[in-house]
Amino acid sequence: MEQLLALDQQLFLFFNHLPHVWLTDVVAIYLSGIGTAGLVWIMVSFFLFLREEEKDHWFFLPVVLGAASSWFITELLLKPLIARPRPTLDMGAMIIGNTLKDFSFPSAHATFAWAFAVILAKSEPRAKWLFYLLAILISFSRIYLGKHYPLDVLGGAAIGVAIGLVVNEVASRIKPHAKRAKKRRAK
Repeated sequence: MEQLLALDQQLFLFFNHLPHVWLTDVVAIYLSGIGTAGLVWIMVSFFLFLREEEKDHWFFLPVVLGAASSWFITELLLKPLIARPRPTLDMGAMIIGNTLKDFSFPSAHATFAWAFAVILAKSEPRAKWLFYLLAILISFSRIYLGKHYPLDVLGGAAIGVAIGLVVNEVASRIKPHAKRAKKRRAK
């Protein structure tokens, strides 16, 4: 385990110490900012909903389930349980922006990003590569800005993908039952 954490720290320092110029810092801060609490993903969800000709009243079910699950699992369950400290200036981290006081593992930004990428890719398959690219960029920004180790981001990504797959499955089972019940009430 110690070797894995040492490798994680070395990878962190490598990615975190990539050239920091004003443009890359601004882009990383922007990506990290729009990834906070799934903000960009909620905005994309609203756009996709409004764009649909036939409004699916169950469209937001996976979005809400994904957001709630991501928040609960990362912030209330795993971060306090694992209690991994964030990178620090003392270890050589270049921390851009404010220093965070909560725990590091898993990255909530990565969890939200990957959960929403999987969820939205199901409803809009033509744009799935854009969703995945955005999830990669948001996740990487957390390492580049000195907020998370690579394992925090990879762990968050894995949790997010799992949440997205489970939420899509749950939503696909609930929607047909709800539509049949609505038809029965209409008769």
